[in-house]
Amino acid sequence: METTLPAMTTVVVFVATLVSAQEPPEAKMECLPFPYNQANNVSEHRIRDLVVWIRQVLGPKSDLLSALDDLRPEICLVEAIFGAEAYFEKESNRVVLKSDLSTAMMQAVAIHELRHVHQAKAGTCPRSTLSMQETARMTLALEADASAVSLAIAWDLKEAGAHQTWNALSDWSTHADLADEFEKEMNLSGDKIRATAKAFAKWYTSDWRREEYYLSACSEYLDRQDRNHAIPMYGMAPAEFLDHLCRLPSGEPYCCEEPSMEDK
Repeated sequence: METTLPAMTTVVVFVATLVSAQEPPEAKMECLPFPYNQANNVSEHRIRDLVVWIRQVLGPKSDLLSALDDLRPEICLVEAIFGAEAYFEKESNRVVLKSDLSTAMMQAVAIHELRHVHQAKAGTCPRSTLSMQETARMTLALEADASAVSLAIAWDLKEAGAHQTWNALSDWSTHADLADEFEKEMNLSGDKIRATAKAFAKWYTSDWRREEYYLSACSEYLDRQDRNHAIPMYGMAPAEFLDHLCRLPSGEPYCCEEPSMEDK
C-alpha cells in the first residue's frame, strides 16, 4: 500500500518518543496492514519478513507481541525521516521506519518502536489533560524505558547466539552509552533486571537526550494545542506512572527512578 504524504507533515512520534519528525516533501510511504502477510512488492516483503522475525525472537507469550496483535498498527517504510530513524504515531496507529536501514538496524529499531506500541496499549502515554511540563516529563520516561527494554531484548538474543541486534544498538550513537552501561552490569552481576534499571538511569545522564526530547515534546504539545484550539491544561501524571511503565516484556518490574529536578 503506497501513501503520498503532504509536504512537511508533522506527527507525534515515538523513537524519539513524542518527538516531532518530518518526512521530506512528497515522501512516499509503502505500508503493510495487519496481519502483515499480503506482500506484493519489495518494501512489503521487507515488512513481512521483519514481522516474521519479530514473532520468532519474541515468542507467542511476549507482552510486546500481544500489543502488536491487539493494536494492529500499520507498518510502513519511507525513504527519509527528519530527526528520527523511525516513529510510532499513536493517532494514526502507524509504525514508520526508514527504508534504508540495514536489516539488523531495522530489527533493532522495530523492537524499540514495538515497545512504544506496548506502552500505548498499556495506557502509559501522556493524556491530553496533562500540563506541557508533565507531558514532557512522561515523554522522557517513555523513551528511557523503550531504550532500556530494547537492550534487554537484544541481550537475550545475543546470549542465544544472535548478536546482530545487540551490535546494531551498541553501535548506534544515541544508544552506545546505554548499551555499555547495560553490559557492564551484566558482566558484574548477571542480573538483567538491574541492567535494565541501569540503562534507564543512564538515559537521563545525556544533556542532549534530555534537552532534545523535552523541547520537542513541548513543541509538539503547543502545536497540538494550536491545532485543536485547546485551552491550556494543568493535570499531573499519575503517581503510579513509573510502576506501570517499568516492566520487562515478561512482566517483571525493574527499578526506575527519574533524576531530581536539580539533576535535570
